[in-house]
Amino acid sequence: MELLERTFEVVSDSFGGLARGIERGITAMFGSSNARYVRKLQPKVDAINAREAKYQEVTDAELREQTDKLRKRLAAGETLDDLLIEAFAVCREAGRRVLGMRHYDVQLMGGMVLHSGAIAEMVTGEGKTLVATLPAYLNALEGKGVHVVTVNDYLARRDMEWMGPLYMSLGLTVGNIQHGMNTAERQRSYDCDITYGTNNEFGFDYLRDNMRPAAKGDDRYPKDYQQVQGHLHYAIVDEVDNILIDEARTPLIISGPAHDDVNRYRMADRIARQLKRDVHFEVNEKEHSAHLTDEGVRKAEELAGVESFYTAGHMEWPHLIDNSLKAHHLYKRDVNYVVQNGEVVIVDEFTGRLMPGRNWSDGLHQAVEAKEGVRVKEENQTLATITLQNFFKLYDKICGMTGTAMTEAAEFWKIYHLDVIAIPTNKTLHRVNHPDVIYRSDREKYDAIVDEIERVHKWDVLLLEKNEDLWGTILKEDDEALQFQPKGSKDRQTVPRSRIREIARKGRPILVGTVSIEKSELISDRLVKRGIKHQVLNAKHHQREAEIVAQAGRKDAVTIATNMAGRGTDIILGGNPEAMAWALLKDKYPTRLDVPQQEWDALVNEIEQREQMKAEGRVVASMGGLHILGTERHEARRIDLQLRGRCGRQGDPGSSRFYLSLEDDLMRIFAGEWVKNILTRLGMEEGQAIESRMVSRRIEGAQKKVEERNFEIRKNLLEYDEVMDEQRKRVYTYRQNILDGTDCKQLILDMIDAQVERYLGQFLDKDYGTESFAQWAGKQLSVELEARDFRNMGFEEASQFARDQAERMAEGQVLDLIEENLPEEEESTEWNWEALAKGVNMRWGTSLRDRDLKKVGRDEVAELLLEKAREAVGKVDLSRGARFLESDYGVQAACVWVRQKFDLTLDLEEVRDLEPPAFQELVRNRARMTYEQKEVEFPVMAGLYHFTTRDAGGHKRYDREGLADWARDRFGVDLSIEDLKNKQRHEIRALLVDQSRHSAEESRAMMEEAHHRIDELFDGEPASTARPARANGQLESLADWMRQKLNVEMAPEEIARLERKELERRLSDAVEDRFRPEMRKMERALVLQILDTAWKDHLLVMDHLRSSVGLRGYAQVDPKVEYKREGMRTFEQMWQSIGERVTDLIFRMEQLDERFVGSTWTEAEAIHEEAPGATEIVEQQEAAIDGTQTDHKPEPFRNREERVGRNDPCPCGSGKKYKQCCMKKYA
Repeated sequence: MELLERTFEVVSDSFGGLARGIERGITAMFGSSNARYVRKLQPKVDAINAREAKYQEVTDAELREQTDKLRKRLAAGETLDDLLIEAFAVCREAGRRVLGMRHYDVQLMGGMVLHSGAIAEMVTGEGKTLVATLPAYLNALEGKGVHVVTVNDYLARRDMEWMGPLYMSLGLTVGNIQHGMNTAERQRSYDCDITYGTNNEFGFDYLRDNMRPAAKGDDRYPKDYQQVQGHLHYAIVDEVDNILIDEARTPLIISGPAHDDVNRYRMADRIARQLKRDVHFEVNEKEHSAHLTDEGVRKAEELAGVESFYTAGHMEWPHLIDNSLKAHHLYKRDVNYVVQNGEVVIVDEFTGRLMPGRNWSDGLHQAVEAKEGVRVKEENQTLATITLQNFFKLYDKICGMTGTAMTEAAEFWKIYHLDVIAIPTNKTLHRVNHPDVIYRSDREKYDAIVDEIERVHKWDVLLLEKNEDLWGTILKEDDEALQFQPKGSKDRQTVPRSRIREIARKGRPILVGTVSIEKSELISDRLVKRGIKHQVLNAKHHQREAEIVAQAGRKDAVTIATNMAGRGTDIILGGNPEAMAWALLKDKYPTRLDVPQQEWDALVNEIEQREQMKAEGRVVASMGGLHILGTERHEARRIDLQLRGRCGRQGDPGSSRFYLSLEDDLMRIFAGEWVKNILTRLGMEEGQAIESRMVSRRIEGAQKKVEERNFEIRKNLLEYDEVMDEQRKRVYTYRQNILDGTDCKQLILDMIDAQVERYLGQFLDKDYGTESFAQWAGKQLSVELEARDFRNMGFEEASQFARDQAERMAEGQVLDLIEENLPEEEESTEWNWEALAKGVNMRWGTSLRDRDLKKVGRDEVAELLLEKAREAVGKVDLSRGARFLESDYGVQAACVWVRQKFDLTLDLEEVRDLEPPAFQELVRNRARMTYEQKEVEFPVMAGLYHFTTRDAGGHKRYDREGLADWARDRFGVDLSIEDLKNKQRHEIRALLVDQSRHSAEESRAMMEEAHHRIDELFDGEPASTARPARANGQLESLADWMRQKLNVEMAPEEIARLERKELERRLSDAVEDRFRPEMRKMERALVLQILDTAWKDHLLVMDHLRSSVGLRGYAQVDPKVEYKREGMRTFEQMWQSIGERVTDLIFRMEQLDERFVGSTWTEAEAIHEEAPGATEIVEQQEAAIDGTQTDHKPEPFRNREERVGRNDPCPCGSGKKYKQCCMKKYA
């Protein structure tokens, strides 16, 4: 088999080589598509060059004015492509003046490729950082923001400081995002035209923004609660291969505790055990649900020690108790789950197999754990997550640049739809890439590497005729001969120049690239033993790395680095005076932009004069430039090319060579043992090196295999994440719309309509009663019954039919149990009598023992079991099912649901004969009327609670003076403290509700007037904005009306810029904020809280599903297909539950606690809204945001209130001990 594999690989290599040869021939004849694309860019380059002289003549102020002119052209309807030539010419001139760097023609081409939304492959040293300024400047003209993405914080800050003066000279603003910045700093940076930052910071800010309670610029909220990032418009990704390919396999995740108190589940379980079925709760087995009745809610509140479940901080209780009721009455041990090793393990309802690792969603699994008395798991769960792949797909346009992208061009196109264009070098490349040198063992390879370093660094080497070489020191030289002292000898010898083919002088700079820190230290130890001075660095300390790498081109420098260390920093031959200057100034100034230009220039010149770096650079170039040594091939060809690209920048000389051994991971795993065998047969000996094209091709083939494997891993991750991506977009878009001002009342009304349509459609279906009876009777009789069999039957007939069916099916069930546990083909000793008895007892409620069955024997046991089954069926009482077959059962069920959902009582006689559509319309209208009444009552409830205090005895007292002042301002009525004196709570409430009703009527009139004024403003014209209305003074009139009636300041110029739809929204918001602020805030807070909680719980479910779905492969099912199917099903359930929970709570917001009042109660002159109520989800989100955007260690969740002892006086002032008073409420 191995021989066949080898033969196939050899044949494949042969045909591959032939195909490559044909491809090269065709390319030579017709030219490559890349070359043709680059040629198409040349006319634009020529046009930019033609404008160079024009812009060189203008003043700095006139050059800056070009930005305003270009923006005006853009506003007038021209596109960015129309402006490209002018913008690039302006940017080039700014670079020449401010940075002393003029964009080369090839850099202009690179900028065009980036602007087009493609990837520009540019050789290392071609000035990619400067190239990015061209498309960044052009696209920043739109004012939508440009993000320049780098691989680490140091490069983000360095590039911003380096290129910032160019942007600022043209009137643009520039900022950067660093880890540890606070919210205000991030907002300022994102408000800039161009923002530099790392991929992780941009990604995490996106996730954090989708956990914040307020939109960017919503000044009703403090800045810390507002989003920071804004719209994702255009991203320029530096080192695009590293960010979009190497980093793409790791998702960005913000985590937090799944639940802060698992004791709630145990307490909910304790409460559920004390409730009575059909009194305190109802179980609907058909719908697989359990719900508290009104009486049950009151009983549960009493048991929980809570005044009301429908207050902030207690809203989870009904949900927790419902789950506990489900756990006790719908989820059976050894049927739906088993308990193993102290854990609840779900049983697959279709296969009966255990599904370890799977969890029921929405807290149900914890409820079952509490029921069984096992440990209720508290876990860290995902609050927000996204992969880099899907994050960058959110941008309207992305592009990238790197030195190595062609090898991954196929992946860039398949995943991101990005083309890769190779940009030619500015100067001819003079790098010499020596063939790989291959050794048999690692030891031999490292010996050879250290010998090579020593030879290049310490010794002059004379290459003589016949491939001889002499190591030593050149003592003296002239035109005829050299005086030379060989290594290890004190003798001197004269070598005629005629014998010398080449001289390699000592001190040439060397950069050694390794694949790991461990290998770097191994080489370093060997160099120390040989007395060779060197620098070692790795990819951990970005700033120091860059400083060291920047000086790696100096004479006598030996630098050992991991392949990725210092990426993004050019190595200049002779050294980099600017890098050395900043190393001296970085402790004095926070950024390079803060250094005075005069001081900067003076220091750079001083270092240049002292170190003579330019002259040293010429010397190094004459020696052959930087020499790169690779210690082994990386699994990705890109990384090898990146390492080679460190030398030979901008036409400088340079060379590179890779040293390999047959023990390298890549060679050992992928090249195979056969390469080693072939080389041994060819006569390869200890210490001998070979250079073989065949082996080099084999290594390339191995690298391609690894790249293909990694691509499959990334593609697999993407396919899994596509499910979450669609769900994330739906949730985040819905959430963003709420933050941007979508009418939450309309959202809730839509939820109400959806609930009415779904549930009433179900209850009023003509088969609802028979389906309910079939399911209920089937459960009682342990059989499956078909609903259609019971149509048009009375109860007696249906009952008898169900029993007959159960008896007929019992025979088959008995025989199946016997065959399963007492198989004839097995020895009797293998029969499982205990399982048989257990199965019969569980199914028919008998009390048989295995030893009794054994006595009967296998031949007679079937008759005994059948008799017991028939007895059990006959004893089942089906009388409770009679109600299901009543003609109006569905209508009754619908009335009960309406009462529980909307607190509406329907007259059965009134609705009995209504058609389903008419019934639904009736309920919708009455629910809306009830909702409008809630709108009237809610501000009164908020005001009463806010102005309620407790005296020393714990009794409630009203601040009547404050209440009167608030009501006078809030409702615009003449109300004094005298009007409230001597009135009871209900009388005060009735008085204020009446005033609130008048205020609501006034708001409707105000809304009608607002719409009338908008109609007049636009006068039926199709104009998208209100500019035409300026002539007749309507804009000023509307602005005055808004200021006087709504307390809203909006200049006529601002109104003129708004489109009609946006103006209508703003006026509607202003009216609502003026007349119904409490209700609107409550709606917004409630929908956001329920949405965020449901999404958080859904992410936990998806985490468990992802970790366990792989097991489905054993059932010959594609795990990815199952993941998508299950994921969408659970998402739809989650989305449905949001509507159910919001509509449940909105009609039961009976009482308010202090935290909720803090976020809804509004003073007449309030400017900023209070922080949202500190509910569980809000606390989690705030902790996660603080923990991921700042450097400090995340604080654990703590109770920050003063601790009260059990026997201390209760803080409420009742005079009782704490344990006998309020402690019960917080148990």
